[in-house]
Amino acid sequence: MLLTTINTRIMKLLNWVIVLSMVFLVTSISLQILNRFIMKIPMAWTEEYSKYFFVWLAMFGSAKAVREKSHIFVDIMEVLIKGRVSVLCGFAADCVSMVFFVTLFYVSIPWTVKNFGVDTESIPGVALGWFYLCIPLSAALMILFGLEVMIARGKGIFTNKGGE
Repeated sequence: MLLTTINTRIMKLLNWVIVLSMVFLVTSISLQILNRFIMKIPMAWTEEYSKYFFVWLAMFGSAKAVREKSHIFVDIMEVLIKGRVSVLCGFAADCVSMVFFVTLFYVSIPWTVKNFGVDTESIPGVALGWFYLCIPLSAALMILFGLEVMIARGKGIFTNKGGE
C-alpha cells in the first residue's frame, strides 16, 4: 500500500527528529547545569530552548505512538476486550482521535504563522514560529499515521483479524 510505504519513509526521518530533539534537550539542560552551578554564570537561552525541544520531542513522539498504536487507550482496549468488538472499539477510538488531529492541525496553523512575527525572549531574531512549527507538522503526521492505522483496523473488521 502506498500510504504504508510513504509512512515508513517518514518514520525514518521522524526517528531522527526525535533523536535530535533529545540530544538538543540533554545538551541545553547540561549547559544550564554546568553554567549555573559550576561556573556561576546562568545562560537564559538554555532554559527557554529546553522547553521548546521538550515540546518537539513530545509532539513528534506522539505522532510516532499513533503509528505504532502505543497510546494507552489502544493497549487497554486490546487487553480488556477481544475479537471483533475490540476492533470496533479501536476503530471508534481512531475516529475520535482523527477528529482531534484534524482540529489540532487546523487550529495550530494560524497560531504558528502568527508567532513567526514574535521573537524568543532570550535570543532576538529567532522567531517563536520555528518552535511552534512542530505542532502542525506533528498533527499532519498524526493524520497520516492515523489513516494508515484506521485502514488496517477497517480491514480487520471484515476479516476478523483485529486489524493487524
